[in-house]
Amino acid sequence: MKLQLKELAAALNITPTTAERWIRQGRIPVRIKENHCVFSLASLKKWADANSLTYTSPGAEIQQVPENPVDNLHAAMERGGVYYNIEGGSVEEVITAGVNSITCFDTQGQRESLHESLLAREELMSTGIGKGVAIPHPRTPLDYGEIPAFITTCFLKNPVDYKSVDRQPVLVLFFLICPSSKRHLHLLARLSFCLREEEFIKFLNQIPDPAAFFKKIAELDQRFDAP
Repeated sequence: MKLQLKELAAALNITPTTAERWIRQGRIPVRIKENHCVFSLASLKKWADANSLTYTSPGAEIQQVPENPVDNLHAAMERGGVYYNIEGGSVEEVITAGVNSITCFDTQGQRESLHESLLAREELMSTGIGKGVAIPHPRTPLDYGEIPAFITTCFLKNPVDYKSVDRQPVLVLFFLICPSSKRHLHLLARLSFCLREEEFIKFLNQIPDPAAFFKKIAELDQRFDAP
């Protein structure tokens, strides 16, 4: 079967940069011939399955993971976990350290595809939203099969120049990873509700322990859902 590199990357839900690098490293059963990716569909599907990736034929409708309509910020953040003293002196370094902290993934391939997607998004525009906060997320949703949406919270060891809109260094990263645009917007709205409050920003700057952090998120979830 023949596909262009961008088509193959889209079929595997990874970036073209990641696909090209994996082909060059011989990690993926695909070869380049006359500007096209040539492969055995059966071999590629077997490889994708072994690496917890999905192959979706170009033009086919992507099947979304069933989503829990009552899912909230607290649940997504508990799945993603909260981590402290994340090291790094640049945007790329703290993103790399943050991705390595995420425990939701079963394979290195999933972790690497997320890493590439996050860095590609930062190249387009910084996800530093101001007030010492950044929300790294892929440019397009990443579907990892049975892994639901999650938010991993990372408190940095040292503030980093993130090229934020207000030029303030960033102390906290919220990695927002969702299998669909609908879920992304749902959780982003809840997170934005929290970050609009100066009291919550001050709370983050105190670097709360996990118990206090999740208690505060649960309280804000309730306020968001209140009539």
